[in-house]
Amino acid sequence: MAITTLFGDVTTQWGRWNRSSRLKRAARRYYARPLLPIASGATDVETATRRFLLYFMLPAWLVPGVVDWVWHKRTDIEHTSGAGESLIHCLMMSEVGVPVMMGLLLEINPLTLSVMLGHSLVHEATAFADVAYATNHQREVLPREQHTHSFLEVLPFMAVSSIICLHWDQFLAIWGKGPAAKRAKWRFALKKERLPSRYMRSILTAIGALLAVPYANELWRCVSAQRRGEALPPWKVGPREPVAIPPEEIAARSSGTPTPVEAH
Repeated sequence: MAITTLFGDVTTQWGRWNRSSRLKRAARRYYARPLLPIASGATDVETATRRFLLYFMLPAWLVPGVVDWVWHKRTDIEHTSGAGESLIHCLMMSEVGVPVMMGLLLEINPLTLSVMLGHSLVHEATAFADVAYATNHQREVLPREQHTHSFLEVLPFMAVSSIICLHWDQFLAIWGKGPAAKRAKWRFALKKERLPSRYMRSILTAIGALLAVPYANELWRCVSAQRRGEALPPWKVGPREPVAIPPEEIAARSSGTPTPVEAH
C-alpha cells in the first residue's frame, strides 16, 4: 500500500511537472511567432482600423467601466440592489471579457466570430436586465449613469463590427457563403501573428486595475453588508422587495427583541 501511494505521489508530481513543461514550451513557441504589423505611420484602411481598435476603442471601453463603478458606489449599491446586481455586473464583464481575450489571442475565424457575436447579443440583453433589477430594488439609476451605460453597450458592439469588417470573408463563412466557406476552420487557434508583448502586458494590467479590482471591491462590499446583517442576500429578496434591512429591525436583532416577523 505504501509503495502504491508513493508511486501515485511520484506520478502526480511528474504529471504536474509535465503539464508545466508543456505550457512553457507552448508559450515559447507562441512568443517566437512574428508580430502583427501595425505600423504607426501606415494609412491604409486595414492597418488604421486595427490601430484604432487596439489603441483607442479597447482602452476607451475601460473608462466608462470604472465611471459606472463610481455611480454604483455613490448610489449605495450594497444597501439598495445589493449583491444580486453586483453579480450581474460580473456576468456582464465576462460577456465582454471573453470576446476581448479571443480577439487579443486567437485567430479570427468563423468560430471565434460566432462566439463574439453571441456574447455581444447576450451582453445587450443582460444590460436591460441589469437596469431593471436595479430599479426594482430601489437603487436610483440617474441620467448620468444611463448615459455611461450607452458607452458600455455601444463600444463592444462597434468593436465586434470592426472585426467583422476586417474579416468579412470569415463572417460570410459563418453562413456558408463566400470563397472562404469551404476552407473555413471551425476551431480555436492562437494567432499566427501575435500582438506585441508590451501591449498585452499594458492592456491586461489596465483591465485588471480599472475593471477587475473595482468590481471585486463592489461585490465584497455587498457581501460584507449581508454579513453585518444590513442587507438580504439575493435569494431571499422578492422581485420588487428592498434589499436593505430596516434600521429598527437591525436594532431589534442586536437587542434580542423579536421582530414583527419573528413575533408571528
